[in-house]
Amino acid sequence: MPGIARYQANDSDELARALSGWSQSYTQLGRGRLQAELLHVQLPEATLFYEHSNLHLRENMAPPAGQIVVGIPLRACADSRFNGQPLQDDTLLVLPGGEEMEICAPGEIHMLGLGLSRTMLDRLLGAQEQERFERALQQRRLRLSHHAAAHLRQNLTDSLGAFFRASWCPDDPAHAGAAIHSALSCLLQALDDSPETSVAKAPRSLEQHRRLVLAAVERMQADLAQPLSLVDLSRQLNTSQRTLQYSFRQLCQATPQQVQLALRLSEARRRLKLEAPQSITHLALDLGFASSSHFSALYKRLFDEQPSLTLRRR
Repeated sequence: MPGIARYQANDSDELARALSGWSQSYTQLGRGRLQAELLHVQLPEATLFYEHSNLHLRENMAPPAGQIVVGIPLRACADSRFNGQPLQDDTLLVLPGGEEMEICAPGEIHMLGLGLSRTMLDRLLGAQEQERFERALQQRRLRLSHHAAAHLRQNLTDSLGAFFRASWCPDDPAHAGAAIHSALSCLLQALDDSPETSVAKAPRSLEQHRRLVLAAVERMQADLAQPLSLVDLSRQLNTSQRTLQYSFRQLCQATPQQVQLALRLSEARRRLKLEAPQSITHLALDLGFASSSHFSALYKRLFDEQPSLTLRRR
């Protein structure tokens, strides 16, 4: 149904649940209190959204099936990555629905997005425009000219602003149509203005490192109570410790040990917030920590609050 929503989240699980129809998960790698915001406008056959977070996060996402999602940073911190490749202010992402991807930002990031149904695109675009869109979709990631990127950001920002100021109504066909047609026109113009700056496909080595990181995270999550050493993890994945460490640095801006600890602490936070009350000592031992005091110190360092406070606020 058409509508407008605004979410403010202080927890990565809350942020993951905010965007309707998406499959998302976040791992908080940066220390401190998460401050995240999502603005979401659902139109009959399209979605406008803005997302902001202030900490080092690793996001796994899959847009809704049957959609094509276009994303561009409003502002991104240095060394932000999309599937391991640089994500800069003039980078345009063109993403197919149902396919898993990752964004990792080692600091604050602001993203603008536009989701479009494939049926609507088939109806609105001519043959040449559809071909242009398909080429962009095959590349996934393009580098726009500075002018084209600025124009697209302004267009999406203005449309979001009009809905949130109540100047436009999302269930009004005229307003919805105006927003969609304006964004599409601006997007196609951006693709026309910047064909020579398209980004080359990721090198094969990067794809190999990405698959290695995904496999490593899957092994970590399989048994959070039995953390794997770097030696054991490398042996199970049939790779060297050096390659594994390099791959995590390249895609997550973190070490395998940091990611594994963050996953365990995130699971602890999830249990403290959602499950029946249990002692912090029992929880710490159940997740493989040597003692409740050691667990509490690590928890406080990552989330900037004691686990007892999380439990009281559940």
